[in-house]
Amino acid sequence: MRSRLGWGFWASAGWIGLVLLAAVLADVLPLARYDETLAGPPRSGPSAAHPFGTDGLGRDVLSRVVHGARVSLGVGVGAVLLGLGIGAPLGILAGYRRRATDAVIMAVNDVAQAFPALVFALAVVAFAGANLRNVLIVLGVLGVPSWVRLIRGATLTYADREFVLAARVLGTRDRRILWREIVPNVAVPAASYAFIGMAVVVVAEGSLAFLGLSVQAPTPTWGGLINEGRTLLESAPHVVLAPSVVMFLTVLSFNLVGDRLRSLTDVRESGLEPVRQAAAAPLPSAEHEVRADCLLQAEDLRTHFVTPRGVVKAVDGVSFTLRRGRTLAIVGESGSGKSMLIRSILGLLPGSSVRGGHVYLSGDDLTGYSPARMRSVLGPRLGTVFQDPMTALNPVRTIGTQVTEPLRVHLGMNRRQARAEAVRLLASVGIPDPERTLRRHPHQLSGGMRQRVTIAMALSCGPDVLFADEPTTALDVTIQDQVLRLLHRLREERDMAVVLVSHDLSVVARWADEVIVMYAGKVVERGPAAEVFARPRMPYTEALLQAAPRLTDPVHHRLRVIPGRPPDLVDLPRGCAFQPRCPYARDRCAREAPPLTGSYACWYPRDHAEVLKERADSGGR
Repeated sequence: MRSRLGWGFWASAGWIGLVLLAAVLADVLPLARYDETLAGPPRSGPSAAHPFGTDGLGRDVLSRVVHGARVSLGVGVGAVLLGLGIGAPLGILAGYRRRATDAVIMAVNDVAQAFPALVFALAVVAFAGANLRNVLIVLGVLGVPSWVRLIRGATLTYADREFVLAARVLGTRDRRILWREIVPNVAVPAASYAFIGMAVVVVAEGSLAFLGLSVQAPTPTWGGLINEGRTLLESAPHVVLAPSVVMFLTVLSFNLVGDRLRSLTDVRESGLEPVRQAAAAPLPSAEHEVRADCLLQAEDLRTHFVTPRGVVKAVDGVSFTLRRGRTLAIVGESGSGKSMLIRSILGLLPGSSVRGGHVYLSGDDLTGYSPARMRSVLGPRLGTVFQDPMTALNPVRTIGTQVTEPLRVHLGMNRRQARAEAVRLLASVGIPDPERTLRRHPHQLSGGMRQRVTIAMALSCGPDVLFADEPTTALDVTIQDQVLRLLHRLREERDMAVVLVSHDLSVVARWADEVIVMYAGKVVERGPAAEVFARPRMPYTEALLQAAPRLTDPVHHRLRVIPGRPPDLVDLPRGCAFQPRCPYARDRCAREAPPLTGSYACWYPRDHAEVLKERADSGGR
């Protein structure tokens, strides 16, 4: 750690600590009183009795610099805390709520930041009076716009992280998410900026003191000492140099410490600023029948995003049904809309999205639920296992804190009951020594153990439907099999339904009962898993199966690939979206988009006999 921070950081931190210690202990240090005249010969230079010399009245300059640090550093710390106390809640609120809240807060903030800070400070202090309280309040308020912008940017970064989405899936209230998930992570960049902010405030206070608009004599401040020594610059330059050098080194040290901490903990990313736009009206949906025999039913589900380039149809008219005790697999290439379909069902969509269609859970229409009512569903009835367990778990909180949270929020358990249940949950998913695991942080566990923890969290409240969004992508083959076996066993034990998102067709073929194949946000084929894989009718499904490597392939056999690339969802081709990549495309495919009739969406579906003949021919060659 020392080598990462560098000697400059430690030297700067040491100087700040020395100045702070001197300021705190100023009254007990063996120094003359800061207002004692003729403590030594007037205008005398540095000596053993007076290391910084004396001023025109014979006062000890070192004592005045040390006592001046109390005011300068006190204003610096106080103003930063005041600015943080006002700006941080506003920044978090703007970054987390977005939309109208963000627009109003940032509009006011931009106006405040555009106002000349020094002119405002001079006007207020001159009108209200030059004293410590007024200077501290003015400088603290002037720092609020910068704090709002910084905290908002950090909040935007973390608000879309999967551990925050995981907390929302568990039905955690927004207030608790902000306090437990957002604030600990935002505190890191805030701490680094606090040092830079203190440097700015110390300089600003020194400027006001130099102009006589800070704490008045005889109380010393660094800026005031520099102002007093101007007349003695030719005969006693040490009177000006001593406070100037101390102030320079302190400000430089604050900047070096803050900049080094920022470089080690920088969380800023490009492209996080959302486009401010008016809320769009929900997409219309067609009439349909609500099936009472289905646990989960999606009808004409659509999710669109309005971007400067056009409308992105991430999910476009997806419908399916799922019964209890069954596993539905969603397959397709990256960017086909699989994960966005899951988020659409769960209601975890960005603010710029436009949603349409309906989602029914045991006959209840979830799309009409308010956020508060949806929290009562997420966790107790709908559980989710995200793709990357490292990002789905909060890195600054222990495993025990995260596993027990949904138990206490939804089931009303006390701390002891929740911890006992957490131990049982971790044991049920195959984690050895669960008591010890509860005290660990996510980085102390392997990828497989972290994924088991997320499964335990998703199952903690006994959901009816478990969504597994590519739960084995980041794991090795042996751990993948263990996790999938675990999900299958838990499904059987709890009699729940599972929605499995995967691009691994071997996984789907083994564990899924039904499958839907997605391409460009649409369902292009669906049906029982065994039938779809044995007799694919849609050329895209066939291409996916052919692209999967097989053990029967000869050595050094060239892997099969799907030519071309997935379409641009803003600018889809006319007709069938797959036709530019389809080897069987005809003229009609480029003119008309095939509807999903029955189990596939294709004008010229593949015939099983032809497929077998082609496979035999390719195998013979």
